Amino acid sequence: MRNFLLIFLLLVFQSGLSTLHAVPNLEVRQELEQTSVLTGEELRGSIFIKNSGDEPLKIRGISSSCGCTTLRLKKRLVLPEEEVELRFVVDTRGKLGLIEKTVTLHTNTTDSPHTETIKFHALPSGMDGADTQAVFEPPCAACHLDSGIGKSGKELYKAVCGMCHPDLKIHTNIPAALQTMIFSGNAQIGMPAFGEFLTKNQIHSLIQILSKNKD
Repeated sequence: MRNFLLIFLLLVFQSGLSTLHAVPNLEVRQELEQTSVLTGEELRGSIFIKNSGDEPLKIRGISSSCGCTTLRLKKRLVLPEEEVELRFVVDTRGKLGLIEKTVTLHTNTTDSPHTETIKFHALPSGMDGADTQAVFEPPCAACHLDSGIGKSGKELYKAVCGMCHPDLKIHTNIPAALQTMIFSGNAQIGMPAFGEFLTKNQIHSLIQILSKNKD
């Protein structure tokens, strides 16, 4: 009887340890319908979220780096060895060249959040380059314009420029060239014209920080 009780207690203890160490594990893979699209076309793809752990994976939140990327998640609870699909659509109006967008997943894993980077090329649709002014229309304006209201200098740069040029890397630091590029834009390189949307003081504040930047 005493041996039976000891075996029973040992089994209960081992079961408790297994439960204690049971955790969800996030695995992510990405699929793009195309790796390049003409500027203005939608880029579509999926992020597949798999739980390779032994506890349910809870997706507590999802977010994209800007409003041009819309997300659709089929369900938020992923059982062990199950996989769910997160669909995304990127509005490429006003974009040109190599584009990077991020999707952030907040889960109940210990290393949450997880950020997935979507990379693709937006190609010119003709000699006119990109329709760069489209970034000042909904929903793009929420990130490319509205976020900069009342700001200047580095704070303004981070708000309206940082998502496309996060490291302050602009091809010139000559004040006159920067003035022309910011005010009038350049559709051939995907640069929108901010002249009618930013004040003179805001444009001057951007020129000040960019002219001091060294490559």
